[in-house]
Amino acid sequence: MNSELLDKLSECIEFGKINLASPYPPPMKGLPVADEITKEALESGVEPNDILNIALITAMNKVGQKFSENKIFVPQMLLSAKAMSTSMMHLKPYFASGAVNTGVLGCKYGTIPIKAKRHQFRLA
Repeated sequence: MNSELLDKLSECIEFGKINLASPYPPPMKGLPVADEITKEALESGVEPNDILNIALITAMNKVGQKFSENKIFVPQMLLSAKAMSTSMMHLKPYFASGAVNTGVLGCKYGTIPIKAKRHQFRLA
């Protein structure tokens, strides 16, 4: 059940299905959307980290790959980002409250951030 929800959520993010009022993409009209699926996943006990890592980030990686291959363009990428943002609105309270222990340090592939060179970062 949980993997089905995460797969559906990933598909909604990948194709930019934000909410029921959204007409795009036409083949997904009337199907559950990112907003609803995220709520349902949290209510059914799926961990917020799993939603983020398995569904959202995976979907955006696919979007980035499609964009680099010129299979989609900026408008489709922005719809996917908006769908992910809609899902993140439901996840933010879990991450902000400390219910989920997460630390993230990111940089462009192959580079070391200036701050990381000068400072030692510790995750508590």
